[in-house]
Order: sequence, then structure tokens, then C-alpha cells
Amino acid sequence: MISSRFDLRIPFYLMILLSVSFVLSIFAMQLFAGILAILWLFEKYSEKRKAVDRIVIFILIYGLVRLAAIIFSEYPSVSVQSLYKEGLFYLSIFSIGFYVKVFDEQKTRQIIYLFIIGAALNSLIGIARFNLGFVERAESFSSGYTVFSVYLLAAFGVAVILSDLVEIKEKYFYLHIVLSAIILAGMVSSLGRANIGISILILLAGVFLKKIKIKQVFLICLVAVILAFISFFNNSTEATHRVEAPAQLSDRDILYKAAAELAWEHPVLGFGPRTFKEIFPLKDELTDKGVGGWHNELLQVYFESGLAGLLAYIILMVGIFSSGISFVKRNKAEENTIIVFSILVSIAALLLSAFFSGFIDSPVLSIVFALLVSVLAAENYRDKGNKNDLIKAASK
Repeated sequence: MISSRFDLRIPFYLMILLSVSFVLSIFAMQLFAGILAILWLFEKYSEKRKAVDRIVIFILIYGLVRLAAIIFSEYPSVSVQSLYKEGLFYLSIFSIGFYVKVFDEQKTRQIIYLFIIGAALNSLIGIARFNLGFVERAESFSSGYTVFSVYLLAAFGVAVILSDLVEIKEKYFYLHIVLSAIILAGMVSSLGRANIGISILILLAGVFLKKIKIKQVFLICLVAVILAFISFFNNSTEATHRVEAPAQLSDRDILYKAAAELAWEHPVLGFGPRTFKEIFPLKDELTDKGVGGWHNELLQVYFESGLAGLLAYIILMVGIFSSGISFVKRNKAEENTIIVFSILVSIAALLLSAFFSGFIDSPVLSIVFALLVSVLAAENYRDKGNKNDLIKAASK
């Protein structure tokens, strides 16, 4: 098993602070993630090697392709910004992944529970700011409504499936419903239609797979609708606009038209990271002149790092899901399977939302992704370790 040279309370408390700070304060999130990364750098090399698994390798490959895209970028002075804007994500994959593997099962569960509680807290803050008229769509202090909504979506995916845990059903049944409803209400108040639709799919999938009861879904939706109704009663500006223009495409038709024009100009390594504003050919046709990306992660990855980057991205996602599905098949009766399944649903929700936004190059959402992937990898690591111990015990 992996061991740390530090008192485990230090990385554990840092992880707790990180899990509740995602959209509350980007500075705090980066501070906690940065300290974790520094601690990891001082761990023994032999222990760090033990924590490197297939998923970490896939992410490292994706990162190396991004690095190559920076080196060969058409706009190197712009693309080089990715080194410090995305660097924390790659460090966090190693550091968070290491410490979640060091922690025992109980600590891992506490981190996941606090991730949900933190999402509900941030959702309440966003709802309160929306009700007070500070913003036109619910968002937290240090994130826009898109990041806020996708973050809540990731937490909602975990929360819905974890409804099936015995501990939650027996001890925290109604508290869990309230937390889930607050998260859903935050998404509704942020007015992200795609994410609201994905959250409905999560609820339907949860019922179909028998991870959540219809009664729970009804109560979650009831509380969320009440909160959303109060919110829109107090602040109806953006909601009214969306009702009056339900077919608005948010400039996506222009984005897709431009994508078709540029599709084969730099197919191998793309134009380089963060070059959207430099390469976009139809700026004058955009309604929103502040658009800074393709609003589609697959397009974003392709135009920034080409087919090489897109292939590395797809391999990474396939690797994550094959790892999680393999765990579920091996441990059908185990409660840990519920945790792994909740992570898979959450990442699937992120992937669906990526067709309308993105997460892997986001300063906030990439760290959320790192946490989710690390929990999945840690469950796999512990499972294999337990089975190896059983084999050794049987052979004696």
C-alpha cells in the first residue's frame, strides 16, 4: 500500500477545503490544490510511483500532446499561457490521486460527502445572489454561470446515485434530498438549458437503474421547483428573455459555420491552445462579441491540438469508463460500487455538457474532474490491493 511521509490530517483537511471551495473562491481553490501539489512533490519517489495508474498515464499523454501543440502553435505567445493556466490540473492529477489512494475508505467517503455539501452551499450562494438581483443568472462569487452550472451538474450526478448508499438511506435520507434539491435549484436558476436537461436524464437513469426511488425524485423536484419559483418571482429578467426567444442558439450556428471553414487547415496539432480569438474568421457575425471559445469541448480540443489531441482525449475518456465499468462488474454486491457508479455518472454528465461548453481546460472544472477521476482510481487501487491480499493469504 502507498504511504505518506506527512501526517495524513494535513492533506485530508486540505482536500476537504478544496472540495468545498471550487466556485466559492478560485484563489482559495488554487491555494489548497497548490499546497497539496507541493506536499506531493516532497513525498518519496518510490511511493509516488505506486500511485501512477493507467488513467494518470492517459492524462499525461493528453498533456504531452497539449505541450506539443504549444510548441508548434501558430500563436506561441498566446498558447504559452496554457502552461500556467492548465499546469495546476496536471499537478492535481498526481497530488490528489496520490492522497486519495493513501486515505482509507472512510476518509474518501467523507471527501465525497463534503463535495456534495459544498456544492449545495455554493448553490445556495448563487441562488441568494440571483434573488437579490446581483446577477441575471445564478452564479457564485468567482465563477460565471456556465462554470457554476456545470460544477453543480457534476455534484448532482454524484448525489443522485449516492442516494442508494445504506448510510445515506438510514441516517441522512431527508438531508440528502434537501442537498440534492438545492443543487438542482441552483442549476435551474442559472438557466443553462442543456445542463437542466442532463440533470433530468440523471434522475431518469437513477430510477431506471434502481439507484434512487421515485419518491426521492419527487421530493427533490418538488423542493427544487419551489426554490426556483421563488427565485424567478424575485428576478425574472433573463427567464423572460429566454421564454421570448426559446430558439436562440447562443451564436452556435455561427460557431459551427466557422468550424467548417477551418476544419482542415491544421489537422495534426491544431492552431495551438487558447487561440480562438486569433483564428475565428466570423467575429463580425457574432451576436455576443465576448465569445472566447467554441462552446463545444470536442471542437475546442481539435482546433487547439488537432487530431492528436482529440485522439488522446477520446482514449482518456474510454480509459476512464472502461476502468469504472470493470470495477462495477467485479464488485456487483459491494457498496463501493455505488461510489464508482456515481463518479461514472458524474463524468458522463460532464461529457454531455462538454457538447455545449467544456471542462478539461477550465481552471475550476478541470480540478473537479481531477477529484472525480482520483476517487475512481483510488477505488480501483484499493480493490486490486484487497484481492492481492486475499490471494497471498490463500497461498500461505
